[in-house]
Amino acid sequence: MRKKRFKITRRSQTADKPVHQKHDKGYKHILSHKQQFLHFLKTYIEADWVNDIDENDLDLIDKTFIDADFRQKESDVIYKLKFKGREIIFYVLLELQSSVDFTMPFRLLRYITALLKREFRSTAKNVREAKGYRLPAVVPIVLYNGADNWTAVRRFKEYVNGYEQFGEYIIDFKYLLFDLKREPEEAVLSGNQVIDMAFALDRVKKNNVGETLNTVSKKYRQMTDEEKEDLENWIEYIWLDEVKDKAEKNKILSNFKRGEITNMVSGFGAILQEERLEGIKEGKREGKKEGKKEEKIKRAKTLLDILDIEIIKEKFELSDGEIEELIKER
Repeated sequence: MRKKRFKITRRSQTADKPVHQKHDKGYKHILSHKQQFLHFLKTYIEADWVNDIDENDLDLIDKTFIDADFRQKESDVIYKLKFKGREIIFYVLLELQSSVDFTMPFRLLRYITALLKREFRSTAKNVREAKGYRLPAVVPIVLYNGADNWTAVRRFKEYVNGYEQFGEYIIDFKYLLFDLKREPEEAVLSGNQVIDMAFALDRVKKNNVGETLNTVSKKYRQMTDEEKEDLENWIEYIWLDEVKDKAEKNKILSNFKRGEITNMVSGFGAILQEERLEGIKEGKREGKKEGKKEEKIKRAKTLLDILDIEIIKEKFELSDGEIEELIKER
């Protein structure tokens, strides 16, 4: 029985975060496999304790673990770990957008608080009120694939105004950051797991893909059937997302499976070039429309003191909102 493929859908914008990027669900699908998540920790997170973690000690936590208010606003992966007799929660926030979010410390604080609140409430009253009771550690990790350097503060206290004055009495934590675009290329390409190949394709420039695809293709042929399917899904739904023609997309993917990288790259490049040209033409058409609209608004503004408002609206095809803006400007 074949696994269900992940589908990429666009979610509506919320007050807390821009529209989720197409990569979110793809990365979440891959990292929801314990083997892939553990490989991610041991390969890309620089901390001594990751070497002592065993796959059998990891449990993926369902999103219902989080309060409903948060569940719709973020894309994340949450694992609970039994580690040397202690419980640890790994919270991975997939910050897959083009720009840095400077509110990250506060967003993570809200999540950490929600996780600990749920843990506390789910613990028997006599246990949590005992002298020796301790909350589990929460380790926040941010996976970022934007083009800009990550310049948001990493420690929570640095997000607090005047924290220097109060020293150790200020709430504080530091989150781990995996900045994909700043990761050395050789480090990514040296791996053999699906997550490595996804990282490699995510960071590669579209006009220089041949070498990376050759490496990915060779490693693809050594994967298990399940791993191959995950990588195929990544390429089809994420990496080839810009290719709108289904038949052409299938053709490119078939070339990849057969190891015909030259045909794959040339086909991909030709389609993208055609779509970019169409996009430029469409942009020019929209630009002309915008230009005409601006000219109408300028002319309408000069007639506000001469003609009736309703006549101006009809003559220049303006909305009530546009008329109101003209009046405010005057």
